Amino acid sequence: MLDGFPGAFFVKGVLVGLAIAAPVGPTALILVRRTLARGWPAGLATGLGAGTADAIYGLVAVAGLSLIGDFLMAEREWLAFIGGVILVTLAIVSWRSHIADRIAEKSLTVVGLAGQFFSILVLTLANPMTLLSFVAVMVAIGALPEEGENLTTASAYDVHFVLQLVLGVLVGSVGWWFFLVALSLAMRKRLSQQWLHSFNRVCAVGLLLFGGYVLVEAVRWAVE
Repeated sequence: MLDGFPGAFFVKGVLVGLAIAAPVGPTALILVRRTLARGWPAGLATGLGAGTADAIYGLVAVAGLSLIGDFLMAEREWLAFIGGVILVTLAIVSWRSHIADRIAEKSLTVVGLAGQFFSILVLTLANPMTLLSFVAVMVAIGALPEEGENLTTASAYDVHFVLQLVLGVLVGSVGWWFFLVALSLAMRKRLSQQWLHSFNRVCAVGLLLFGGYVLVEAVRWAVE
């Protein structure tokens, strides 16, 4: 339906980015917690990191970079193990820390913000199954130029369309994360310290469950 309009692939990319980012997962928990604890700069840095990772996976999916895709899938158990360990570590740190104490600390430095960006970038890239999610969503909304395109044949894309789609994924994903940052800031102003502490514990448990699931998947893939 959008194919006759200029920038149609950009719009489709935005839809893909929203569809991939919107489901509640560990990235959302981490972003909300960081925003509550360290303010909007930490939230925006986290959102940019997650959005950049989504754009990278979008590029791999739409441009048909099959060597990268094959490598990610071949090493998925190790990547999943790394991601699981990171999530469990974050869960433990979250459980033992207090948001009120973090709020009282000085603002993050440039190095600190870079750490927020790259940590979520690595964590998101450590889940190669995201690549399959991108392909599935792109097929569902007609983001592939012709029916039957896949990771290999999609390499024939026009560069212009590839750039539109990947930029759209970045905008859609980052837009969703920035919306969560704004929502978290509004919630931060209305919640008492006790509620913030309780939410922090909920985030920790959620991260632990996600991390445990990823580790179980890593073991399952390793023994297949």
